[in-house]
Amino acid sequence: MISETALQEFKKIWLEEFGEEISDDKATELGINLLTLFDHIYRPVKKSWLGDVSENQKQTKDYETRKNN
Repeated sequence: MISETALQEFKKIWLEEFGEEISDDKATELGINLLTLFDHIYRPVKKSWLGDVSENQKQTKDYETRKNN
């Protein structure tokens, strides 16, 4: 379920982005679909992955530095 505040905020954003007012029922449907999508694709970053990313960024920076010299 979506709170009344979240529903009204979603409708406001929809209007700003698409120039179209939508009903509460449509906003609820779209909002739940959006939340479901995020639930399926979002996964928190593991601390171990942060080290991998930092090391990859360092290697990329080192490569770019050597390439440009």
